This record gives sequence, C-alpha cells and structure tokens, in this order.
Amino acid sequence: MQHIDKIYHLHNLLTSARHPIPLKTLQEKLGESERNMHRLTRFMRDRLNAPLEFKRGRGWQYREDQRGIYALPGFWLNDQELRALLTMQQLLGNLDPQLLKEELAPFKRRIAEILKKTTGKVGAVGDYIRLLPYNSRDRQYDCFQTLASACLQRQQVRVTYHNRSHDQSESRVLSPQMLIYYRDNWYLGAYCHNKGELHPFSLDRILTAEILALASQTIPPARLDDVFFSTFGIFSGTVQAVAVLRFTPEAARWVEGVTWHKNQVASWQPDGAYELRIPYSLPTELIGEILRFGEGVTVLEPPELRAAVCEKLEKMVANYQKSA
Repeated sequence: MQHIDKIYHLHNLLTSARHPIPLKTLQEKLGESERNMHRLTRFMRDRLNAPLEFKRGRGWQYREDQRGIYALPGFWLNDQELRALLTMQQLLGNLDPQLLKEELAPFKRRIAEILKKTTGKVGAVGDYIRLLPYNSRDRQYDCFQTLASACLQRQQVRVTYHNRSHDQSESRVLSPQMLIYYRDNWYLGAYCHNKGELHPFSLDRILTAEILALASQTIPPARLDDVFFSTFGIFSGTVQAVAVLRFTPEAARWVEGVTWHKNQVASWQPDGAYELRIPYSLPTELIGEILRFGEGVTVLEPPELRAAVCEKLEKMVANYQKSA
C-alpha cells in the first residue's frame, strides 16, 4: 500500500471509530511497523492539521469535536513546495502591500507553522527577497475588490472615472474583461458602453464602482490581445506603426536582452550599434521611454515619431532657456 493510500485508510479508520484504536490494531490493519505508524500520525497531525490525539493505554483517535467533521486537504506539499508557496506569497505582498493582505495572512501563517514543525525553523522570506515598488500610484485599491469580483462574475459595473487628460470625472458603464498589472500599477481592461470601445482604465482614477445586475458583454480573447497586448505600453489599440530605434554601442549595453515588447525585433549593426523595432499604437509612453535614454538613442522611423520626439526635446530646451 502506498503512502497516500495508508493515510486515507488511517483517516477512514479514525473517522468511523467511536473509541480510541490501539496502536497494535492500526499496525495490523495498515501493515506497518510501530516506527512507521508514529511517522504517519506525526505527518497527519503536523502537515495535514489532523485533530489526532493519543489516549495513554488506549490508542489513537480524532478529537470528539472534530470526528466526522475533519476532512483531508485536497493536496499535500513537500518542504520545497511549501517554501515556494511562501516565497510567492511574500513576493505578492511586496508588490502590493494592500492587496489581499487579510485574506492571505492565515495562509502564510499556516505554511510557516508546517515548515517550523517539519524543519524546526523557518526564515523570514523578506530577509532575502526585497522588491522596491516603482511609480506605484495611490488609491488604486479603493475599488479593487469590487472590480475583481465583477471580472470573475462577468457582471457590468457603473464607475465614476476621473479623466486625467481633461481633468473631469464622469459616470461610465463598463463590461470588465480583465485586470492588468503593469509597471507597479493596476488597470481594468473593459468594454466601455458609453464610448462603444475597449479601453484600459487606471484603477487609481476609478473613484467609485458599483456592480450591476447585468451580464458583461463578452469579448473574444483574440480581440483582447489585439487591443491590450499587441503594441508597446498600456495604451490600447491595434498596431499603427513600427518604431525603429538605433542605440549607440554604449547605450546598447543597457538595452540588449531587455524585452520592450513581445513582438520586438532586435539586431546588431556593423558599427556596434543596436537596432530595435517595436510595434506601437499611441506614441505617448514610447516617447517617454525614448527620452529616458537621452543622446544614447535615435529614432530612425517613422517620420512622425521622430518629429514628435524632436518637438518634445525643443520644448524641454525652451523651458530651460526661459529659466536660465
């Protein structure tokens, strides 16, 4: 009988028993030595949280208040898998300190308890994994749970959304499709019934959210990929152009091996320069990334993107000349 079968057998014996079962009886029924029986009971108690208790001189039983109630968990993990889960929980907590903090706390404590019982110690994951949030916005968790529920339940929501470009707040009815985590910030990919289009909505700009008793409009996955993931950045839309960027040999050291977009095409030039081709829709975010590399990059194509970057640089120079 395999290890897992023996645990199920032992569980069934203890569940149906009205009185403690002597150790010798359990050994006979499971075909195990006394030493292995102690290992099995210790595993069930420490790893599966079974309500086992030993009555001296009588044998093993489940506590009366748990008999017929306790059930074996759906899956079991070894020490390495438990540490991996604990690490993932820590990573999630570091990325988003407010996200599911209360919901994940019992899960984290339980894993830590199991590791401590089985290994005698458990190090704090935060001691050797540290993530530094970058450009994370405030208030993006005010409506997170409501919007996540609407995505999972496939229901429409009415939101109050503040448009940064126009500095105005307006009511919109949305069919949520997915939540997107991009550069330390959350966005709701949704179909806007007011505008009749798919659009990413920054969660920190959603001031209120109310789930409606209406089913969401379902958008095919291929269409969602085209709108939200086919071009560079978070700005939605299908590919409008391909940016061709030339990085100097010095700047190339920082760009080589970096994925700007899943469909990018990179190539080394004879003079040591690095050329990168990136599909994009709206150029706003791409321009900001280009400016970050300063004199280390030149836009070769398309002409309209090159002109837009030049215009930004001219305005920047003009601002400095005014303040000089």
